[in-house]
Amino acid sequence: MRIHCRNSPPFPHTGHRRLAPRRSNVDTGTLTRPLCNHQPGRSPPADTLTVVSEPGERSRSANGPGDVVLGDFTATLTETDALAARFEQLASEDFAGYCPIYERIARCIADDEASLSLLFEVAPTGRTPILALAAVHDRVLSEPSSALAAVYAGRSDADPWPLFRQLLHSARADVVDRMRTHSIQTNEVGRAAALAPALCWVRRRAVAAGDVRPLALVEIGPSAGLNLLLDRFAITYERDATTVATVGDDESPVRLRCELRGPGEPPLDSPLPPIASRTGLDLSPIDVLDEDACRWLAACVWPGVPDRPERLAAAIELARTDPPTLHAGDAVTDLVPLLDGLEPDVVPVVFSTWALAYFGRDGRAALLTGLDEWAARRDLVLVTAEDPRMTPWLPELPAAIAALGDADGDGTATVLGARTWRAGVIDDAVLAVSHPHMRWMAWAPEGRES
Repeated sequence: MRIHCRNSPPFPHTGHRRLAPRRSNVDTGTLTRPLCNHQPGRSPPADTLTVVSEPGERSRSANGPGDVVLGDFTATLTETDALAARFEQLASEDFAGYCPIYERIARCIADDEASLSLLFEVAPTGRTPILALAAVHDRVLSEPSSALAAVYAGRSDADPWPLFRQLLHSARADVVDRMRTHSIQTNEVGRAAALAPALCWVRRRAVAAGDVRPLALVEIGPSAGLNLLLDRFAITYERDATTVATVGDDESPVRLRCELRGPGEPPLDSPLPPIASRTGLDLSPIDVLDEDACRWLAACVWPGVPDRPERLAAAIELARTDPPTLHAGDAVTDLVPLLDGLEPDVVPVVFSTWALAYFGRDGRAALLTGLDEWAARRDLVLVTAEDPRMTPWLPELPAAIAALGDADGDGTATVLGARTWRAGVIDDAVLAVSHPHMRWMAWAPEGRES
């Protein structure tokens, strides 16, 4: 059995048909319309398809069979069918209209029993579509003169699927080994375009309360910690193709652009708020001086998407001039001790960008409980840019802004929010909705607080 959602425009001579658009949540057994806010039918993000488990939903383990509801009947999936369905889901919900190379590959691999069976050599927890695509991409980056490398780099318009399939099977042992020994490390520097106005928002509120201390940034799951350097990037915001503001370092080699949508005007202060310190906590932090580790970061970037590889490379080179301080550890158990080491003359700001899904529901609850307890002794801010199901403590987005999250159908919408602990009082606010890689952002007018 195969579940086809929406086919991309075919590469030459593929013979693929184009079917009606439809969103699916194949792992939990429901087909749903596109959603943005905290609704249980929302499909998991591409980066975390196998690690998310929410109340009332079936666990999204990589290999488990499951039931899929299609209209008035239920179809039981085998393990292979379930994996194929997740490739189809990725193609329809995250790659379509954004990454045509991966959309084509994902649809084809979903119909290829031999390629799907190959992935079953990897343990269930590592048997994820995104990890498989990254493992092959890493091999491609090690062979820059190959035909598939030319497609990935935009130098060839050849159909990527035959080339991908040939490499997947000819380098089977190498690809499987990469999947067994690596995890997805998505250090998307474009998300700095969300963090910049969020930090301005934090700074303005602190100053209004009489607190002029500089910020101390602590990132959860930073990978190489590139977003800790956001004030060293040049970030340009545009509305209707007209530049609204550029913040950060005008001379920076890292150039980011973000389209503003909706009526809200994000706070964009220049210069950006003063940052006294920056550190991160990751299970496996990436050393920007390690060439192989940095190549893996590049392998986790989807090919054929304009600017992403270039800005990652530029950010890595920038970070090498003054690497951020990163610690190996589990944020659930090690974040509070890290906060204990901060000086008293700073405003601690913990932030995460598409990291919380990796913790699981219990891990996220424990993390928030630990921060609540720590903040009973000292003021704190938590800024999150996540799939909205990962931050259920945030208020709902205004309907008009939430609708913008489904306008393009080019990825799982991200909700930017903040929890502030000040003088023992907890304040939650939803700030914006955005594209997961910050192609665009819609700021909530005046923020929405609870």
